[in-house]
Amino acid sequence: MADCVGSCISSKNDSMNKSHNRALVAILIAALTLRLGWILWIDPNPTLEGGDGTYYLSLGRSVSRGEPAPGWANVVGPVYPIYLSLFYRFVPEAGVVQAARIGQAILDMLTCLATFDLARRIFDANVGLLAAASLAIDLRFIVQAAAINTETLFIFLLVLGVLMFAAARSWARYRIAGYAASSAILFVTALTRPIILPLPLLLLATLLLPKPTRAQLIAVGLAVAAGIAAIAAHTTYHYQRTGLIIVINDGLAANFWMGSRGDGQWHGIIEFEKQRDEMAAKYGTRYAYIEDALDTIANDPLAYVRLLFRKLSAAYLQPHGTVSFPGESLKEMAAKVLRGEMSVNELLRADSFWPKLCIYILHSLSVIGGLAGLWLARREWVKILPLALPLFWISFAYTLLTIIPRYVFPTMPFYTACAAYALMAGRERLFPNPKGLKDL
Repeated sequence: MADCVGSCISSKNDSMNKSHNRALVAILIAALTLRLGWILWIDPNPTLEGGDGTYYLSLGRSVSRGEPAPGWANVVGPVYPIYLSLFYRFVPEAGVVQAARIGQAILDMLTCLATFDLARRIFDANVGLLAAASLAIDLRFIVQAAAINTETLFIFLLVLGVLMFAAARSWARYRIAGYAASSAILFVTALTRPIILPLPLLLLATLLLPKPTRAQLIAVGLAVAAGIAAIAAHTTYHYQRTGLIIVINDGLAANFWMGSRGDGQWHGIIEFEKQRDEMAAKYGTRYAYIEDALDTIANDPLAYVRLLFRKLSAAYLQPHGTVSFPGESLKEMAAKVLRGEMSVNELLRADSFWPKLCIYILHSLSVIGGLAGLWLARREWVKILPLALPLFWISFAYTLLTIIPRYVFPTMPFYTACAAYALMAGRERLFPNPKGLKDL
């Protein structure tokens, strides 16, 4: 990424280069300061009971001691527990949580940097700076960096992998190596969350648009072959250890099954195990999840389509991050105001009202602005695919499985980059300074 950043500030003259450079440094310092301020001052003692954090920490501890439970990497991606295991190896156990959170603050700052370069390459440096500044002050990302779960590391790897792909498109000498590096980074990303596994293939397919050259076909073929070899090696390794054919992990079928029933959401381990045992007794095969889900869909396809729409809309209408603040949800309080059970003054004085409102505003601006940016840039659709594909794929795939606001949160850097373009495009229409998208 250092090479990318070194070429980021390459504009029309030296004064502009220096201006961009100073602005970027200021943004990165602000991003890190805000995250460390939250971790060290505002929330120095996070509550981990009852969430995924405790489980990830136990896995990290086990991995550091070389004694993880058999098959643990089939249940969750191994990358985040390995990240945590590094702190168990080199930091006293009492300081592991805080050290891991500080590490995530640095990773999230680097996500701002990667988002800047990605937006710069697809649009221009001004759009990149606006996107990076937006992420730097975004309360959702500040709060998320302090949480012990996969999001911060996953988002960093995801944006870095897409950035490497976008950078490779403009390289003449090391283009194939760049595509291979992008695929490798995204494969590691899939070992954090397997949902992203098809993304390298989707990105590589864009190289064949609008009309493929022989060199592009060779590059795509080599990168696809490398990716398939890596997946095959990983799958073979787990088959030798467990006797099961598992691609990345074995949660796909269960999530597809849960996403096809009722409201399509998780309702706790007790309910899950009860339904699973009933299903196993009915079908009696390893593929019972898939069989039962397909039966449910076939019995009422229209109901399934309505369920998909409800799941997707619910995940996008509720922003990620509000649960980090105490008090009632903003939706519940707003409903009380409408029913006359709470006054507007009580609403404005309610616990954590303002930070929750801030998160709602940031979320809405990101999504609506991002969609507007994609629309405004539609004539350059091939060039914006590295931004469009991750957000559409993640949304689509999780809608078919189980989807919650946390699962669509990794799309926000891509929405934010597109929203920054929409804002800059609007400014240029009000104060004309024709530019268009940058040729790659």
